[in-house]
Amino acid sequence: MNELKVPRLEIAAGLRAPGTYGPLSRLAAWIVRLAGWRIEVAEPMPEKCVIVMYPHTSNWDFVFGLLTKWSIGLTFKRDALCFAGKESLFRGPWARFFRGVGGFPVSRSLSSGFVDQMAARFANEPRMRFVIAPEGTRSYAPHVRSSFYYVALAAKVPIALGAFDFLRKRVVVNAFLWASGDTAADLAMINAYYRDLGNRGDVPERAAPWIFRV
Repeated sequence: MNELKVPRLEIAAGLRAPGTYGPLSRLAAWIVRLAGWRIEVAEPMPEKCVIVMYPHTSNWDFVFGLLTKWSIGLTFKRDALCFAGKESLFRGPWARFFRGVGGFPVSRSLSSGFVDQMAARFANEPRMRFVIAPEGTRSYAPHVRSSFYYVALAAKVPIALGAFDFLRKRVVVNAFLWASGDTAADLAMINAYYRDLGNRGDVPERAAPWIFRV
């Protein structure tokens, strides 16, 4: 467990420069600019963190997520920006693509749960920026899933707060929360951050409230 008794939110002092990490980076940054968007991702980025992208309401989130990853050089081989998916995604014709963009399968058949599997992966990787949608679905849900929170606590890493801000056309990842273990206090701080950000995603009515299922 994280030894901190009070949640702490840190705002990044600097931003990564899009389009400065090679040909793919330049191409992705050009597409983002052409779409009228901008990228505001923290620099430096912790070598290990759980990145929540909230809210997840549209398939466009994945598109802008990939463009952002490529634009700012957070490729799988360079800086280990990654995401988890069900095992079926990594079988068949799309398996190579999902692995190539940083995905990895999570086994539901193992005796250890998702949190334990992810904590073990964090322990074994020199760098790991793990991206997750806290709702776990594009449809409306009356709560967010708690797995991102307990993974961060178990791995003793910060939670990076990110958003696809369709209102202002920007991708934002600029704040880091060190969770305290007090879920009420931590969720209140996360909720306040997103409320002040003013972002509700591509389909606002699908955004889930910042509460865990009881």
